[in-house]
Amino acid sequence: MKKNLRGRAAWLAAVMAMACTAILTVSAAQATNAVDKAVTSVTTVTTTTTSTTVTAAETTQTTTTTQSQTITTTKPQTTTTTQFQTTTTASQSTDPVTIQGAGKTLEAMYGDLSASTGGHEAIQARISGNTLTIDAYVNFKGAYSTKLEGKTYAALAKQGLRLWAGTYQGSRYDFEPGTSFTVQVHIYDIYDGAGARPGQNYFDFVCLAEYGRAFTFYGVGYYNRELLGLYKGAIPDKSYTNGAIGMYRGISGSYTAAQYVKVAAHEFGHVLGLGDLYRRGVASTQECPQGRKYAEGDIMGTHGHVTPNNIEMMLEAYTTGRYQAYVNSGLPEVKSKVIQSY
Repeated sequence: MKKNLRGRAAWLAAVMAMACTAILTVSAAQATNAVDKAVTSVTTVTTTTTSTTVTAAETTQTTTTTQSQTITTTKPQTTTTTQFQTTTTASQSTDPVTIQGAGKTLEAMYGDLSASTGGHEAIQARISGNTLTIDAYVNFKGAYSTKLEGKTYAALAKQGLRLWAGTYQGSRYDFEPGTSFTVQVHIYDIYDGAGARPGQNYFDFVCLAEYGRAFTFYGVGYYNRELLGLYKGAIPDKSYTNGAIGMYRGISGSYTAAQYVKVAAHEFGHVLGLGDLYRRGVASTQECPQGRKYAEGDIMGTHGHVTPNNIEMMLEAYTTGRYQAYVNSGLPEVKSKVIQSY
């Protein structure tokens, strides 16, 4: 009787060992699948969070989601329990500019400019949100119908004025980091005074057929937007309005069309209240870059391109009524306070 009990006990022990082995095998397979699923789940959440974006004037809301999964892996004589938890953070944005961390809107920094605008000036500006609009009232005189590379001087001049339009980014030097804004330039042009709106000032753009250096007529360091387009100012002369641009065909040889456009854009910078950057002994900086003439660098220096700093100086001139120079010099020039890189 005892012998048979021992035999049965041995038989039962063997059966139980086999069952345990089978259970351990199945548990290990399930744990492996659970790990794979958990890794996949984490990867999916990470990808979704990274690709979430908020565009201008768009409202986006993300709902908080928490996923938890417990994975049990079994090794010989050791059982380890690991818990994976992933969380997607809730966020909501109604900012019309950009996502979290962006700078203020242009309007938040300067207002809409209505306090600085009378409505009759030759240069008027307004801001709505992150859009700056510049209205330029221009009276073309002289050889404006002369053609250069298939375009009239007047058409090239207007192309130059529109170089100030574009999209600009703020930085540590200009406006605020993260600020992005657009500039529009609207030109209201007349020719030889015909069709002028009553009470509206127009600054002259005089296209000259001879050689010489282009100029803006109001005197170095002098700026008065109220007087732009009137026959009075620092240098009263019935030939030119205050702030008139005199544009020659070239200095000693004819400009190319591209050069004519760049020079016109440079002179328009003076009308907007900016001084010259060239011949001022200023080293190239990110804020006020130098470069190859007519190709790169600051439009007020090497006739390259319009920079965010140029726009910032223009707004400073517009809101304060003061000429914006790049340096303090023996001339009546005072360095603009918006320049921070030197």
